Amino acid sequence: MKKRIESAIRLILENAGEGWFIILEEPTDEKFVQFAYDEDTGLIFDLPFQALDEDELARARQVLGEAGVGDEVAGIFDSPDGEQIGEQRSFNTMIGRDVARAVELVHKVFTYVYGFDDRTRFDVTISR
Repeated sequence: MKKRIESAIRLILENAGEGWFIILEEPTDEKFVQFAYDEDTGLIFDLPFQALDEDELARARQVLGEAGVGDEVAGIFDSPDGEQIGEQRSFNTMIGRDVARAVELVHKVFTYVYGFDDRTRFDVTISR
């Protein structure tokens, strides 16, 4: 699995553009990890709380906390430059162009948080 994740991360870094979102997702259960991409800072790891059930959230807090990934609160807006209508919590950290760190985090989420094994297939989606 780590080699496939590494290939996906390298593909992302070679093909991403400003403001792009990248999702690595197991298609059957629709469990995912996502990244935002910024030209200046590179990849930003993001795992929204609402993508996790209660047990997954507890495991994510443990394993991502040990990896130095904190959780953040971001506003949800009704439109660009509109009013804030809610909040979203997620695990976030700057990755930059550190392929090894990105692979480590995705692998931990897929195996420890979601419980997938190393043969699990996942899809990679890059979009704006």
